[in-house]
Amino acid sequence: MNNRAVIYVRTSSEHQGEKSSPTEQEADCRQLAADKGLVVVNVYRDIEKYRVRTKLVEPSGTRSDRPGLLDMLNAAARDEFDVILAWREDRLYRGMRAMLLVLETIQEHKVSVMLARETFDPKIAPLRAWVAQMELDGMKERMTMGVKARLKSGKANTGQDRYGYQRIEDQIVVVNEEAYWVRKIFEWYLEGCHLMEIRDRLIGGGAPQKGSSIPRRIHWARSSIQAILKSAREYAYGIKIQSRKGELFEIPVDPIIDITTYERFRELRTRKKTYPARRLHHDYLLGGILHCACGNKWGARTQKTRKNRKGELVERKTLTGIYYCRQNHKDLVSPDCPRHIGTKKADDEVWGKICGAIDSPEYLLSQARNLVDQLWANAANLHEERERIEKELERINADRQWVITLARQGKFTNNDMEQQLATLTLQEISCKRELSALGQTININALNNWEAKFEEYLADLQVGVAELKEAAPQNEEERHNLFLLKKQVVDTMVERVTIGKGREITVEIRLNLLKILDQDAGLENLSPAAYSRRGEIYTRKQ
Repeated sequence: MNNRAVIYVRTSSEHQGEKSSPTEQEADCRQLAADKGLVVVNVYRDIEKYRVRTKLVEPSGTRSDRPGLLDMLNAAARDEFDVILAWREDRLYRGMRAMLLVLETIQEHKVSVMLARETFDPKIAPLRAWVAQMELDGMKERMTMGVKARLKSGKANTGQDRYGYQRIEDQIVVVNEEAYWVRKIFEWYLEGCHLMEIRDRLIGGGAPQKGSSIPRRIHWARSSIQAILKSAREYAYGIKIQSRKGELFEIPVDPIIDITTYERFRELRTRKKTYPARRLHHDYLLGGILHCACGNKWGARTQKTRKNRKGELVERKTLTGIYYCRQNHKDLVSPDCPRHIGTKKADDEVWGKICGAIDSPEYLLSQARNLVDQLWANAANLHEERERIEKELERINADRQWVITLARQGKFTNNDMEQQLATLTLQEISCKRELSALGQTININALNNWEAKFEEYLADLQVGVAELKEAAPQNEEERHNLFLLKKQVVDTMVERVTIGKGREITVEIRLNLLKILDQDAGLENLSPAAYSRRGEIYTRKQ
C-alpha cells in the first residue's frame, strides 16, 4: 500500500463553538497517520480569510475556491501523495459543489481519504454533503435573524465604517481627526474647489485615510472624495444606513456637518447638475472597443466649444467628437497613453483597415481552415466523452433498480433504501450537469462544404462594403443610416482596437465561422458559449 499522506485542516466562523482548533485537528490526523503507518509529506491549511476579487471571505466548507484545498487537489493530480487525512468529512466540504470537486479528484487520481473522528464512505458522501448544506443554511438563517434584531434595536453591525466614524462594539462614534477633514472637504467644495484641488489639499495637509484591506493604488482617489460628498445627508442628520438581506436599517450617530452647510451643498450640487454641450448626439464608430495602455475602455464626447488664442471659450462652427481615456488620476496614467484622439481620424483609420482585410481575405480563409481542422480533431473526443457520461447514467439507473429490488426482498431497510436512492439521485444530477456542460455536439459532416459557403459570405461582405465606400449621403438621415451599416460591420468583425502613444492604432479583426455557417451547417443547437470558445478566427493585428 502506498503510504504518502497529507493532512488537510480547515477552520472558519461557521464552527466557532466547536472544539476543532487547527492544532487539535492536525494532532489527531498525525496520530491517525502513525496508527496506519503513513508518512505525512505535507499539511494544507485553510484557517484564515482569503481574497476573492475585492472581498475577504471565510474558508467555509461550502466554498470550492479555498486556496489550501485547491493546492492539495492540484498536488493530487501531480501524484504527490496517496492519502488525504482530515479531522472530519465536513473539514473537506459542507456543500455539493465542494463535495463534487473533492470526489472527482480522489476518484480520478486514485486517492484515499481517512478521517480521524469519522469513517469516510464515498457512496454516501453526497448525502452527507447535502445534509451539511441544509444545516449550514439553517445556521445562516438564524444568524440573519439575530443581526436584524440587533439592527432594529439601533445597534451597529459589522461593515465598513464611513470616513469620520469608527465602530466600537455596537456603537458608532465620531473620529475627531477624520471629522475635521470631512468638514474641510465640504468647506472647500462650497468655495468652488474642484475635486483634484481638494485632493491636493488633503494630501498636502497630511489627511489620514480610512484603513483598507486592499492596498491603495493611489492616495485620496477621486472616488474617496466623491463618496464623502455623496454622504452629505448622513453627515448632517447623523444616520448610518445598514442593510441586511434587502432590508435597510438606520443607526443613529452624531452629525459631523451642520444643516446649513448641507443645504448650501445641496443647492450648489443641484446647480452644477447640468448637461453640457458635449452631451449632444454623435455617432461613434469605435464606441466600447477602443483601449489604451492604461487598461481602460475609452469614452467619447462631442465638443461644441474651443479655446481661441486668448484662451477664451468660443463656439465651434462645426461639431467635432473625440475619444478620450477615462483615467482621471495622473498617478495611474500610463506614459504610453495619448489621452485623446479625434473621432473622425480614428474612425477613418479603423474603417480603412477593415476594408483592407475584407478586400484581401486570404488570411481569414487560412485561419478558417485551421479552425475546421481542429473541429475535425476534437469531434471524436466530444463523442467519446458523451458516450462515457451516457454509460454512467445507464449504470446509475441499473443500480437504482437493484436497490429497489433488494428492498422489496427485505434485504434493505427503508432508511438504507432512501439513503442509497438519494446518493444515486445526486450522482445522476452531477452526470446530467456534466452532459449539459458539453453543449450540443457539432454536426461535423455538415462542414464538408464549408469553404464554398465561407467564400460566398466573404464575397457578399466585399460587395456590401464596396457599396458603403461609394455611398454619398445627401442629408443627416442618410448619413446616420450609413453610419449604422458601418457600425454593424465593425461590431461583426472587430474584437478590439488599441491606441498607442503616438496615436497609432492596432485593430484585432475576427469572424465567427460557426455563426456564419449556423443555418447551412446544422449548428443551430450550438450554444453561444461554444461559439466564443470554438468558433472565432482572427486576422493579424493591423
